[in-house]
Amino acid sequence: MKEGDRMRLLMIILNKEEFLDDILSTLVELGIIGATVIESTRMSEILIREIPIFAGLREMRRSGRAYNRVIIAPLEKKETVSELLKLLKEMNIDFSDSETGFLFTIPIEDFSGALEDYF
Repeated sequence: MKEGDRMRLLMIILNKEEFLDDILSTLVELGIIGATVIESTRMSEILIREIPIFAGLREMRRSGRAYNRVIIAPLEKKETVSELLKLLKEMNIDFSDSETGFLFTIPIEDFSGALEDYF
């Protein structure tokens, strides 16, 4: 990493789980081997199931997907995100389609630990 570069944390909220294997393969292709994948539940789904007063949210749900995957990975270079998006678009995985999900990065201010398992 060059002086002045800041690591970033990649977060992908993936609604279309059928894309998971392709996304993980693409991350490996880009040299990211230690991403964490979390099975997650949308907040609206929990509210609908657990708190009866929110049952009316069922009709307001945008998509029928109550569950998704969250992929978290540290990035050494900001440019990795544009490379990732380009490769995914070539496989017809397009995050401009809101049903696919979304991704973003967050600058990492402080970090402690070894990264050899991630790159």
